[in-house]
Amino acid sequence: MTSRPPLALSQRQPQRTLTGSGLSQRPVPQRSLSQQYPPQSQSPIRRSDSFSSEQGGDGSDGAQSRYGTTPRRGGSKLKLELANDGIIHAGFVESPQNPDPLSANKVFTPSRVMSMTDAPDLADMSPQTSRCHTVDTDSAPLPMPPRRARFAVPDKRFPPPLPPTNAPGKKDPRSKSVALDVPNEAPRYSTMGKQELCGTLRKNEGPRPHANPSPGYADFSPWRGGHPEDQFSDNIIRIGYFDKAPAQLAQEATSARATLFPALKHKSGLHTLSTIFTGILNQRRHIGQITSPSTFKPPPRVTLTDTKREAWLKDLANSTIPLRRLSRTIPHGIRGRVLLDQCLNKNVPTDRAVWLAKCVGANEIRAFKRKGVNNTFVMGGEVKWIRDWTLCVEQFVEGVISAFTEPEWKAKVTYAIRLATHLYAEHLLDRDHYMEWLIASLEGSNEAKLPMWLLLVQIYWKDMLKLRRHGRRLVTTMLSHHCSIYDSPDRDVLLPLSTHLGHLVRSLISASPDSFVHPTTWSRFRDSLQSFLSPIPDLTYAAFKTIDYRIDSLTSSSVRTRPAIRSTLVAMLDNMLRLPFKDDVSVQIRRATKNTPVLIRTTLEWCTSLHRSSNAKTYVAATILRSISDPETDLTSEILSFLDTDALQESPRKHSIYHLVSELVRTGHFSVPLYIQWLIARGGLIDPSEAQPDGPCSMRLLVEIPARSFNDSMRNLRASLLRRASFSVEDEENDIGTAIKCIKHALSVPIDPNDPMLQKPPMSIKKLARRINLSSRSLKFEVCSWLANNFVDGFLQRFQSEKTYLAPPQKCLDMVRRLLEAGQDFTMLDTALSYLANSSNVETLSYCVNTLNLHLPVFFAIGSAKPLFHSFYDRLRTVSIEQGVGARPLLASLANLAPRLPGLELVASQLRNELLLADRSNAVDASSPLSDNMANQLQDDETELGEQIEKLANYTSADHHTMERLFHTIVTKLVGCWAKGDERQRPYSIMLSRLRVFDTQYFDTLMKDWVQYIRKLTKRAPIAQMYPLLVSSGCLSLTTLLATALRSQNQAAQTPSNAIGSASTYMQEILQMLMKPLDPDHILTLDDCYQFQIIQAQARLEYAKEVMLLIRGSLAEYAASRNQQPPRPQPLDDEKVKSHLFELLRDLILIDPQAASQTLSLKSPDAKLATLIETLTTKLLVPQCGGGQKTFEQVLELANEFTLPFCQVKLSLNLTIHDPSTPEGAERLQSQFEQLSIAMDNAIEADNIIWTGMLSYLSSDITLHLKNRAEARFLDLFPSIKDLPFNEMESRSNIHMAENLLTVVDSVLRGAPPSKIWPFSTGMADRLTDLWEILGSATEECAPLKTAVLTHWLPLLLSYLALQASQLSAVMDPSKLPGCDTRARVLVILAGIVLELDKHPTSHLGPRVFDIALVLADNLPEESRLQCVRAVKDYTADHRLRYLFSFSPDPAENFMLAHREKPPAGIHERRMMAMSLGMGMPPEKLSPYAFRRWEILNEPTPNVGENDTSLSLTLFDARKI
Repeated sequence: MTSRPPLALSQRQPQRTLTGSGLSQRPVPQRSLSQQYPPQSQSPIRRSDSFSSEQGGDGSDGAQSRYGTTPRRGGSKLKLELANDGIIHAGFVESPQNPDPLSANKVFTPSRVMSMTDAPDLADMSPQTSRCHTVDTDSAPLPMPPRRARFAVPDKRFPPPLPPTNAPGKKDPRSKSVALDVPNEAPRYSTMGKQELCGTLRKNEGPRPHANPSPGYADFSPWRGGHPEDQFSDNIIRIGYFDKAPAQLAQEATSARATLFPALKHKSGLHTLSTIFTGILNQRRHIGQITSPSTFKPPPRVTLTDTKREAWLKDLANSTIPLRRLSRTIPHGIRGRVLLDQCLNKNVPTDRAVWLAKCVGANEIRAFKRKGVNNTFVMGGEVKWIRDWTLCVEQFVEGVISAFTEPEWKAKVTYAIRLATHLYAEHLLDRDHYMEWLIASLEGSNEAKLPMWLLLVQIYWKDMLKLRRHGRRLVTTMLSHHCSIYDSPDRDVLLPLSTHLGHLVRSLISASPDSFVHPTTWSRFRDSLQSFLSPIPDLTYAAFKTIDYRIDSLTSSSVRTRPAIRSTLVAMLDNMLRLPFKDDVSVQIRRATKNTPVLIRTTLEWCTSLHRSSNAKTYVAATILRSISDPETDLTSEILSFLDTDALQESPRKHSIYHLVSELVRTGHFSVPLYIQWLIARGGLIDPSEAQPDGPCSMRLLVEIPARSFNDSMRNLRASLLRRASFSVEDEENDIGTAIKCIKHALSVPIDPNDPMLQKPPMSIKKLARRINLSSRSLKFEVCSWLANNFVDGFLQRFQSEKTYLAPPQKCLDMVRRLLEAGQDFTMLDTALSYLANSSNVETLSYCVNTLNLHLPVFFAIGSAKPLFHSFYDRLRTVSIEQGVGARPLLASLANLAPRLPGLELVASQLRNELLLADRSNAVDASSPLSDNMANQLQDDETELGEQIEKLANYTSADHHTMERLFHTIVTKLVGCWAKGDERQRPYSIMLSRLRVFDTQYFDTLMKDWVQYIRKLTKRAPIAQMYPLLVSSGCLSLTTLLATALRSQNQAAQTPSNAIGSASTYMQEILQMLMKPLDPDHILTLDDCYQFQIIQAQARLEYAKEVMLLIRGSLAEYAASRNQQPPRPQPLDDEKVKSHLFELLRDLILIDPQAASQTLSLKSPDAKLATLIETLTTKLLVPQCGGGQKTFEQVLELANEFTLPFCQVKLSLNLTIHDPSTPEGAERLQSQFEQLSIAMDNAIEADNIIWTGMLSYLSSDITLHLKNRAEARFLDLFPSIKDLPFNEMESRSNIHMAENLLTVVDSVLRGAPPSKIWPFSTGMADRLTDLWEILGSATEECAPLKTAVLTHWLPLLLSYLALQASQLSAVMDPSKLPGCDTRARVLVILAGIVLELDKHPTSHLGPRVFDIALVLADNLPEESRLQCVRAVKDYTADHRLRYLFSFSPDPAENFMLAHREKPPAGIHERRMMAMSLGMGMPPEKLSPYAFRRWEILNEPTPNVGENDTSLSLTLFDARKI
């Protein structure tokens, strides 16, 4: 009986954002008419107090109250249903006040019922605010409300029983008016505290105090006499009562049934009827279409006082006050951080806080447009404002998180995180900057704040992992925190955090393995991550192995040829002999290659090379071979194959292989029965020369293998085989027994009294050591085994306990150590040290520590260096408690050893401090350090030296003047002792070392000046008599000695012209002292000589550059001394000194070939010096050759894996002969470059690429020249689509040449320092483009070329790119490198190749191309990255490219507005268009549409219009119903 009003006059529909995130989709509060027109006298603060009175002032409709009709409201049918979905079927029951969580998102029935007779302006009407508070934490999308029944269905259930009441009281006898009871079936609706609407209120009748203010009843009104329905008239009696009188229709004369019914019964009647209805609907749509332009404006801001602004903020926090009412007076001054803080302090609901932020942001952004400037300024201002707003949000969140001491911190943090998450989901933040801030905060977080930042990051986890620039940084940060906690000593305390981080890392590996593809990051955390994942071989560990394989393809050598692998292995083996020493020798070698035969043969060749002479190399090789020995590897057969193919003519090489095999036999890794079987199969030993020391290595090995390794049957078989070669096994056993008896006799060990050896004096230990050194490996094995297992473990301990030994313990230990060193059996020396570690003798323990220090590389190769150190360190703690200061010798030895052990820096520092404290433990600090008469007493020759030492020991400090006087007095006495060979050198050295404790820095300065004075003396004692005692006692450091011997490189090139006498041989004598072993005498003891031997070994390893300068200066000094008249004997004239110099120079070149090249290549005008260096370097390169000049081609021909360092020195020396500062020198140098280039080309043509390993160590000019030349030739060989038709034979030749050239480039790039990066060349980008064109070609003519590209050319170019990618990953900031534009171009081409390779799945090159692109894209400048994004985003939507270039599709970025032509005006044409009969849809025109997220407001302005929404209704073809 009633009609709905049109949509144009409807109430405001709650609006939702289009992001689809669901974070702010909560019902919008509705407003009643009374709230739109509040009383003028009401204060905003007391608005809630006068709420009931405000509601009661409205009129009501009597007819509506009487008949209980549903209050009419404007809007659609769906809106009416949404507004009344709280009604249930048992009448109209009011929704509960405390809804369940599921009903929190529903819109309840409005509390205001509008009268028909009042006829208000429906355009100003808005929905009433719901009494149900929205749950802010629920971020799920809101479901559509269920549709309620059209009519009220009576509840068929029995009514609930009435509660029991008390007995009625006394009845009121007075008469009462008739009161009607409301039927139970009458629907109810909420009146929101207003009085019951029942027509017009009676005058003088106020509200009843017991009346229920809540419910009103529809379709029922008690009779009070004043209702319009009760007024009878003729019309009401005849046709009934209507709310609105129906329209008067014209009188119909007859019925239309007779006319319409036959037409409907016709076969086309249904079609006709549908056509009519379709036309009606189209006409209705055309008439109801909304065509008015949008009148949307963001809510304005006004200036309010502080009191009103505070009241407005409180109203904003009140969910019952609608936003439309608040939108009238948004106060100025609430923006940025203030806005966020106010929302937090007032606990504003999240959706209302977001609404306020949008209102403020929309006005701020529109302010830029009102300034009348160009669009560029507007866009820049908008971006800057959003960036500043993002910074405010970041500071707000960080401030709330940091204020953990404030009350209700948890609730505030929850609110701040929820608000920031809503702003992020609504795209109201700069997402990139926000995610960068999150990751940066996670990076800098400590362990206390780490859980909170992890929780915050997990919210945006998925978005970060979709972009490379954020995902890789997040992975690096997570791995850094996880590994630091996982490897922390406090891991048990941080176990919950470590477990949580472990779960997150596992999920990262599974969710985004691409983010782990970064060589530098992976190399840092791989081992720790593997130890964490390896116990559980699940899918995560499988993903870890896949990532490891991908990284290996990027970082490993691009050239998979055997020479390249061998060069890498040799370089790693040489590194094992350098500082710092490594513990994981075998692990590093196994990573280099999986080719076990190549690894075994390379190790054997390295161990037997003449260019390596260290004792440690045998034990390094033995350790590696043991580590790779497994059931699938036949180590014995590989060694025998090596012996069969390599003759090993040189005696040092033979002894190396004998020693290595004996060590493998000791541990059972070399099968002796298999060797004998192999020997018998070859015919055994026939010729007596085969068993001699100079016989074939494979035959002589039977003699060298220790006899103890054979069982009885094998021992008899061995004797039979040797007997055929006239070798007596009995004589061998007798030699072993005689050697052991000689050692017993020398060590005073009891032997048979009837032995005739007792009639002879014991053999000296020096002679014994020499004879053992010349003996076979079998004799050495037996003698050393007896010394370690029998003598040290048994006899020596018994002698110490029974006090029956004849020789002192220190002398016995020295004899045992020298014999074990002569036998080169350091395994037994390790066993002996392990036995002696249990001793309580401080001298014995100190002696053992010095032995460990001298042979530290060997013990590191064995793997016992650190265990032995910890054993002696534990003994120090025990002995210190028992003997106190008496443990100083052991403390001093450990303090010298600890700094050379990696990972023990803290222990070394502690030992140094304890040693300094021990040196001062017997001294007493004095205010006046030393008296003036101390110097006078030292000058008194009659004063006993011991008394002076005692007096000097009573002082711990001295001023500079007194210290200088004492120093010069002592050194003067010391110089006098040198001239006489006086034994008082030792006491004076002890006094100097005691004086050094007072002020180390000043003492070193005095010592340096004094050594400079000694250097200039023309007459003095030999340096070998002067300095060794000072060096071993700690008075003269190696740093001071080397600094005073040669101060600069310029001094190394020439000798001062005025150097005469002893000054002309000073550097040679210093060099001789550092090379030649010392023998004990009346001044130097055994311990002094051994300590100085340790210092000599340290000088080679720790001062390689300084010693190289000393060698250069000594050679210059030696060359200049030949011009002196009369000639003076030179230390380098001695052949033994020359031999020591040759060995020292060889070791130094292996330790640091680059420093050796730079030092020996210094330009000097002395031709004799150049000839001397040339001869020496040639002998190093070719030991059998006498010397002479070598051309570039000869040097490249001599190059192999073991001569590369020496070839490098030779090349550097040849290239630096001429001075480039002069025109002639520059021309000659350029000629040398050309000759080297020609030699390089010839070597490549001859397939000789071994020499490429030394290119990286040459000068930068040479390497750059060779690299550019090889790179240009390499790129010129690549095919192009213009080269068709395809020539297969030419292609194979070019591929082989390209592989060799790539080896040259690989060697240069991998050997370059990390700071030296070459930019990308444009030629390489052009070659990539050519390959892309070939892959994209679909012609049959191009098919063979495409196959060659997929098989050879593309992998070669990818290997070249992988080299530069691995170089870029090691740079801290690659964005500052030149050539970023070329790198961006290469990235775009690689992206196209990735898509093209999807069509060739069998090539398996797509993942590798993508991995290289990932590394190249890291830290790409923002401008270059955006260029790449613009280049690819319009052509593909591949998720890999979005991840690579770090761009995500914005749903609002590519919106287009469709403009359609107006529909035809005629009814018939529109009908045909609708039914798609005669004409199609009108054509559309697309134009960009700017989507303004800040203006998507659900309650924009207080004025309601037909088209005032934030998104114009015309965009959706909206129409009124």
